Amino acid sequence: MLEQQDFANDSSRLLSYAQLCNVFYERELRLLTACDYKPDMLKKRLNSLPFYIKRAAESLLSLENPLSLDTQNGTWSAKQKRKSPTEKITIEMNQKWLTDYAQVGLIVPVVIIEHGHCHFRLDCIDLIKEGRIRLNEHGWFTFDGQQLSDTPKPHKAIYKATREVMTAAACGHQWIGTDTTFPRTLTLRELLLTTVINWTNLNKPMLLAH
Repeated sequence: MLEQQDFANDSSRLLSYAQLCNVFYERELRLLTACDYKPDMLKKRLNSLPFYIKRAAESLLSLENPLSLDTQNGTWSAKQKRKSPTEKITIEMNQKWLTDYAQVGLIVPVVIIEHGHCHFRLDCIDLIKEGRIRLNEHGWFTFDGQQLSDTPKPHKAIYKATREVMTAAACGHQWIGTDTTFPRTLTLRELLLTTVINWTNLNKPMLLAH
């Protein structure tokens, strides 16, 4: 992780850092204005923003990964596949991958499909219990990747974390039917998750320095 003085000694990095912080603030404030938070919750959210925004900006600039960073828009970019990379992955492949590698802390891609619209959300395993997997944001799933939910729509499923799938998830790639469409903007939480993807071994969580 780059320290504050490292940014000060590198004008290009300092500019990139400022661009990322600005775009993250604009994005998060816009999201907060659209939410109906009570005053106490809104105050709590606003007070926590500087910490998470600085952390995200520093982490994104410090990473070495196969993606390109667009500092003006605060996004990762890579060439999008014509079809969703999940089309190459079967339920059996998902089940074998999750059976072999599911563990607390592993970053996984969740495919979300509704009305022919397909995109990914990054999430993290936080509990494995009684043959089920719980994700931090999206809840409980079976070991073949299917969500355990009373509401069948939108369809959500964990998929094997291949390089193509994780690239699509980190870049916000989307498809409508058989056509590509504009990438979606990742939330600040998802961007922070992209900084702990273990690109050298997607089957294991990244070892973090304490």
